[in-house]
Amino acid sequence: MYTSIYRIWRRRCSVSRRLLKITILLMFLSWGLIWIIIYCTNYKLGSIANLSQFLGKKFEPIYLVNSTKCQIRNLNAFNEDAMKFYQPENYEPCSEAPLLTYVTNVDNIVTLHVDDGAVTTYASRGVICCYSNVTRKNSMDETDNTVTMTECKMFESSVAIYHDTIYVRCFSREEADIVYENIHATYFANWNIKRKLAKPAPNKQISVLLVGIDSLSRLNFIRALPNTYKYVEKNGWVSLKGYNKVDDNIFPNLITILTGYNSSDINEICNPEELETFDLCPLLWNDYKELGYVTSYAEDECSMSTFNYKNKGFKYPPTDFYFRPYMLASEKLRTRKRQGLTYCSGPETSGERIMNLTKDFGITFKDHPHFGLFWMNTFSHNQLNAVTGMDNKIKDFLEELSKEQVLEHSVVIFFSAHGVRFGGIRLTETGWFEERLPFIYASFPSWFKKKFPNEYKNFKINSARLTSPYDLHMTLQHFLVLSGHDYTIIQSPSCPSCKSLLEEIDVERSCEEAGIQQHWCTCSKYTHVELDKDVQNKVTAYVLNEIYKIIESHDEGWMCARYLVNNVTTSVSRGFSRTSDTYLLLKFRTMPEAVFETTINFKGDISDLNFSISGSISRLDRYFSSSNCVTNTELKKYCYCVQ
Repeated sequence: MYTSIYRIWRRRCSVSRRLLKITILLMFLSWGLIWIIIYCTNYKLGSIANLSQFLGKKFEPIYLVNSTKCQIRNLNAFNEDAMKFYQPENYEPCSEAPLLTYVTNVDNIVTLHVDDGAVTTYASRGVICCYSNVTRKNSMDETDNTVTMTECKMFESSVAIYHDTIYVRCFSREEADIVYENIHATYFANWNIKRKLAKPAPNKQISVLLVGIDSLSRLNFIRALPNTYKYVEKNGWVSLKGYNKVDDNIFPNLITILTGYNSSDINEICNPEELETFDLCPLLWNDYKELGYVTSYAEDECSMSTFNYKNKGFKYPPTDFYFRPYMLASEKLRTRKRQGLTYCSGPETSGERIMNLTKDFGITFKDHPHFGLFWMNTFSHNQLNAVTGMDNKIKDFLEELSKEQVLEHSVVIFFSAHGVRFGGIRLTETGWFEERLPFIYASFPSWFKKKFPNEYKNFKINSARLTSPYDLHMTLQHFLVLSGHDYTIIQSPSCPSCKSLLEEIDVERSCEEAGIQQHWCTCSKYTHVELDKDVQNKVTAYVLNEIYKIIESHDEGWMCARYLVNNVTTSVSRGFSRTSDTYLLLKFRTMPEAVFETTINFKGDISDLNFSISGSISRLDRYFSSSNCVTNTELKKYCYCVQ
């Protein structure tokens, strides 16, 4: 009997072991199938390293924004398209020697110092230094593009400063040679600013710092600035993942934030194209300034800065502290160019000069309401990889803002206007998304979160909603209302349905409702299609004819070549429909070498030839050298100079 029981027990154990093995096998197969589905539907991983990196992260949704009106795909920053072009670079200092001079500001007592510890690095027997004040030149035509310097005053180890920009030169005591020169910026408060500081604010004011890096998409922010990305994610900065640009380059996207107008409407309002200055434009920092805020604006790379590229900028300083003269003077020092941009201006990188101005502004006026715009171009403008070398510098800068309590006194909007617009990656599907979806993060003081919990909650909800620069414009107005000012929010004139990001944005929102033209809209799903050859030729000829109209509208247009099309790709959105609009994304390459892209809007069957261009026509190749025979900005975009 015991033998029979033992045999039965062994058989049952054997069956149980087999069932256990089968169960474990099925579990592995199930998990494997799940990962394969995720991989196939959501990610294109370029390597085993990226796969392991992915497996270590939390699950990400397929879409950044997901509604019946808008679906923005959540691409992997390290996908195969991107990794073909990803080449990280190292940080390059502008000088191996430490800075010889520095400035301090204690209770508006500004002092220029010589760093005694650095002297022997420059001259074994010591140095003698002098400084000059740097000011804008009073000129009817070139006020915003020229500077003058006062006579150089000698000083020993330190001297009091009563100006916002100074030029320092130091000489070897032994040979009287110039061994060091630099430009310093200060936040010395003149009598006008002192009057503002003397007025106590009735309520807790919301100060704002807008900090921008040009040509940096959300995906390239993750890819190129991994340490900075980890820092903002870990420290509670809120990202607007569905933030979509509204126009081609920096100017129209930034002018929308500052005025609420698109680039066409702003010309009708204040006519900067004809006047070539922006003094009459309703820039939002004027509202802050009138309400007692201290204001500041600084931007590097003076030749292509937002308000000065092909324009004369401002006849009068637009903000309380206006640092164009500082950057102009800095660029007169010994410079080092990278990709045609002034990476080094003297012994400092131009980008770090802007970061230091931002930090010093936030520290100096943290107890008084302030509004500042600080923009960096020199290490990022239309460069995919150059920004990688600045990763630790940017992270350190944000950490300094936190350490110095700036983040506890200011709302900081850290963002870009667009992604890379030219070059190899822009010809890929990933590049199409990256150009249109810049990075944007916001940091709110803890007191703001406590005082305005609903507004902060709404901003976080809007992280997964379709948003645009028009919404950011409305938000900057909303801050003034929340600060207790008698201020009336003016609806963004070029986007009547846009709203503050401190209000909940509708889940069901289209690009049109967000003020985004179809050509820039990332909501539509495009699928590659092969058009009938005759239709393709007619559509392409139509677009070329529109390009020629633009060229011929300019006096210099005669210097531009005619194009021959030699390669065309087409993608369609939402499928063909006879009852509603359908969009065709058309991209074609020409001889002479140019690559154009535009969005065609049509109803019914495209073969009926009832179509039009939706928005503008983009040029994707780097056209700067091939269009240098003409001066007009619009014409440069479409011209290939006849040799």
